[in-house]
Amino acid sequence: MTENKKTISLLVKDHPGVMQRITSLFTRRGFNMESITVGAAEETGLSRILIVTTCNENLANQILNQLLKLIDVYEAIVLKSEQSVMRELALLKINIEPSMVKEITDLVDELQATIVNSSTTTLIIQAVGDTERINTIVKQLSPYGICRVSRTGMIAIEK
Repeated sequence: MTENKKTISLLVKDHPGVMQRITSLFTRRGFNMESITVGAAEETGLSRILIVTTCNENLANQILNQLLKLIDVYEAIVLKSEQSVMRELALLKINIEPSMVKEITDLVDELQATIVNSSTTTLIIQAVGDTERINTIVKQLSPYGICRVSRTGMIAIEK
């Protein structure tokens, strides 16, 4: 069975210690988290956690079963990419020379990204999309000297 990226969506009680129990489960079982994102859920007192991991279907099912045994985990599902909208946000800081501004601005427009902050020495660019799109944008802007990258990790919702 082949391995590929899986996005696991958890609905959990918004309570101290829940995240620690989840990450400990992954650590104890030797599961790798490629990204983890947490935010308030649709109901007060609950949080939505999205974990991206690489595994096969059997291992994904094993992870879900283990997660559902944890106290304060109410729901655990693997999101299917074709049935979900998945996005990541990246902020990229580039040191600039005044002569580079037009060239970089044109490239940012072409990449359908946004300049969210500028000074005489730096630009901060925002990019939103799937992981492949973000990786492409980072690669395209790398020759201009990216000095810092901050990425959110995957967020997703079923259609």
